[in-house]
Amino acid sequence: MPLPTPPRAVIWRLGPSIARAGIPALCDRLRLLLGARPRTTVLCDVRALDAPDLATVEALLRLQLTARRLGHGIRLCHVPEGLGLLLTLTGLTEILPTARPPGAPPGTPPPPPLRRPP
Repeated sequence: MPLPTPPRAVIWRLGPSIARAGIPALCDRLRLLLGARPRTTVLCDVRALDAPDLATVEALLRLQLTARRLGHGIRLCHVPEGLGLLLTLTGLTEILPTARPPGAPPGTPPPPPLRRPP
């Protein structure tokens, strides 16, 4: 029996802001990005998000749902401190996991959220 193919990854950058009204269009863009790809992990680079709020969290959840419905998944990378706090406060860190640094060996924990300089 052949071994399963490991998931592939694509990087998708979001920001600087996400409006609630723009969520359906983001989900459509994600569907186009994933297309007929084999199982893929979308590394969602969120470092450019200026002021993440609950609309941002809603968008990320809808994107994760869209990806999962298509047989894929999303992992956040370069998470700003504010977004990391929102995800922790809402209990969504397991549903919206963060990615290990590229090239890091398995078992390496994901990086802590980025902190903005004062």
